[in-house]
Formats: sequence, C-alpha cells, structure tokens
Amino acid sequence: MRKSLWWWFLPALVIVPVAGGCSRGETEAEAVEPTAEVTTPEDDAAALDEGAATSRSLTPDELIARMEEPEVPMILDVRSPKEYAEGHIPGAVNIPYDQLPDRIGELDEYRETGLVVYCRTGRRAGIAEETLDQAGFGLVWDLQGHMVAWQAGDYPLVVPVAN
Repeated sequence: MRKSLWWWFLPALVIVPVAGGCSRGETEAEAVEPTAEVTTPEDDAAALDEGAATSRSLTPDELIARMEEPEVPMILDVRSPKEYAEGHIPGAVNIPYDQLPDRIGELDEYRETGLVVYCRTGRRAGIAEETLDQAGFGLVWDLQGHMVAWQAGDYPLVVPVAN
C-alpha cells in the first residue's frame, strides 16, 4: 500500500517546485512578448489629445530612435539600485518598482509627455506600469525584451567605472 501511494505523490513533487519557480521569477517569455501594439509619436500625441491613457511598447531600436529626437521620453529603470549600478540605459532614472508608489511625485513632469519603463525581463516593469496607470500617467511605454534584450542587442549601456 505504501508503495502505491508514493507513485500518486511523485507527480505533485515534480510539478509544485516547477510551478512555484515560475510564479516568483521572471520568465524569458515575459521578456519577448510585447504588451501592446507599437505606435508612432504622432499616434501617442493623438491619444493624449483625446484624453485616453495609453500603454504601448517599444522595441530597443525604437527607443534608440526616440532617444535621438528633440523630446526624449523619460526612461524609468525599476530594477534594484544594485542592478542599475551594474549597467543601465543611458539617461535612465532608477526608481525601484516597490518604491514607486511612495516616489510617484518625482515623475509628475512626465505625466503627459510619457515614460519608457524597463526592468530585467518585464515582471517588475508590469507592476510599475500598473502603478503609473492608476496614478493617471497618460503615456507609458514598455520596453520589449527589457534589459535582457537590450544587452543581447549590444545597445549602449552606462556602466560606472570602479575606483
């Protein structure tokens, strides 16, 4: 009898740790799935004129192009300060996602002009984007692939020099 019960619990022992690992970590699928359709700056401006809150996504190439425009959207890195210090997108400001509700006032000037949000693979950025949406931010872009894609694509990084 004991031997037959073991076989019933074996699948549960294998499934539970795997499922638990997926729910608390970031997955590669989150890193590559776009959260919304890609738009042009003109589309975003039109949406704001209509008063609609919009959530969009940008590829790393599109972000690079936007960084070369006269009005660069604010780039928000919601990773930990340690991760930020190890390398971040040029011009990015670091406000960890779990501090965002208390520090949202620091972003007021970007309420209507827009923010690009990224983390390592997308999980923390999604939480931050929801916080920004609830706080009434008009334009929020999600960086497709986040830092994993940025580094894989060999895009520019700011890495402080160690003393």
